Order: sequence, then C-alpha cells, then structure tokens
Amino acid sequence: MQARLKVLRRLASLHGVVERIDAMALERSMMEVREAEKAIDLQNAVVRSAAFEGRAALIVDDRIGWSFAEAQRELAGWQREGLERIRAEREESRTSAQKQYVASRVKSEQMRCAVEGIEAGIAIEEERRTQAATDDRYLSRRLWVEAQRASRDDAEMNGS
Repeated sequence: MQARLKVLRRLASLHGVVERIDAMALERSMMEVREAEKAIDLQNAVVRSAAFEGRAALIVDDRIGWSFAEAQRELAGWQREGLERIRAEREESRTSAQKQYVASRVKSEQMRCAVEGIEAGIAIEEERRTQAATDDRYLSRRLWVEAQRASRDDAEMNGS
C-alpha cells in the first residue's frame, strides 16, 4: 500500500506541475488578448483624433490637412481591422488554454483526492493494527493474570 501511495504522490505532483504550466499558458494568452485590445483602443483613438483634425482642417479650408487626416483615419481603420482579426485569434487561443487549464485542474484535484483517500485508508489501517496489538496485549495480560490466579488458587487448595 505504501508503494502505491508513493507512486500516486508522484503522479499527483506531476499533475500539479502540469496544472501550473497550464495556468501560466492561460495567463500568457490573457495578456496577449489584453495587448491586442489595447492596440485596438489605440487605433480607435487615432481614428477619433484624425476625424477631429479633419473637421478642424475643413473649418479653416485646409484641403491638404483634411486629406492627411483622412489618410491617417483610413490607415488606422485598416490597422484596427487587422488587430481585430489578431484579437479574435488570440481569444480562441485563450479559450483553448482555459479549457486545457480547467481539465488539468480537475485531474490534479482528482489525484489529490485519491492520495488523500489512500492516506486516510492507511491511517485507519495503522490505527486498527495498533488497536488490535493493544487488545492482544491486554487480553494476553488478562489471561496470564487469570492463569496465575488459578494456579495460586490450585496450589492453595492442594496445599491446604
């Protein structure tokens, strides 16, 4: 039983390591999604800024400023579209990493529970053995005392 417990402890430890690796992969995936979202937000800010600059150029009748602002707005829009595709891919990767983490966490918990169950079983068995040994000693002592008493009583009856 101890050998089995030792093997299960090693397996539980291995599952714990896999769980931590999957947790780090999930964290990395989440950071990549946040990074893409920040880049998208930045491009949205560029689009808004270019729109304001374009309006300001139209107000002062600056055709070159307006053209530049429109080009900047279009470029930021294209970049945002590319970043949206990247964010979607990263979101899929994050979802996959999350599923993998949950699966490894479940396996790790199952192994931990199995180890705890076997440890509890071993503890109960050791307790039973200890109690049986204590009971045996008590009964042996009791029988010895009774045998001694019977022997003394026989000796007294025979000698009297």
